[in-house]
Amino acid sequence: MQLTKKEISNPRKQEVYKRALRFRRDIYAIVKEFPDIERYNLCDQLRRASASVPANFSEGFRNYYYGKEKDRLNTALGSTAEIQAFLDMAIMEKYISREQYEKLDDDAEVIFGMLLGMIQEIDKVLDKEGQEEEE
Repeated sequence: MQLTKKEISNPRKQEVYKRALRFRRDIYAIVKEFPDIERYNLCDQLRRASASVPANFSEGFRNYYYGKEKDRLNTALGSTAEIQAFLDMAIMEKYISREQYEKLDDDAEVIFGMLLGMIQEIDKVLDKEGQEEEE
């Protein structure tokens, strides 16, 4: 049996969602400066991954089942890590400055930590429920 939430609130009120939207905006701004050769490669990958974070967070946060929320949050977590790898590539190719890299990487780390914290809280709820069912 899947554990259901007692309440489903608005993801737009969550700080991680707001940060993820700003992060997406910042990513979109920097890729405009990338060379044309990266238009359908690194630019596209960064755009897609950065849009995936708030979209998957929102989808999961509004889901009725904890397990499905956790799955979507985990996808957002993976997209955040993917962005960091793409940022490593961008700085290696000198498409972004060290300052841009550090700001975006720091933002990604904050978002990653917030998402991970939410996943860990869901795990606690699921573990507690599992223990109660065994008793």
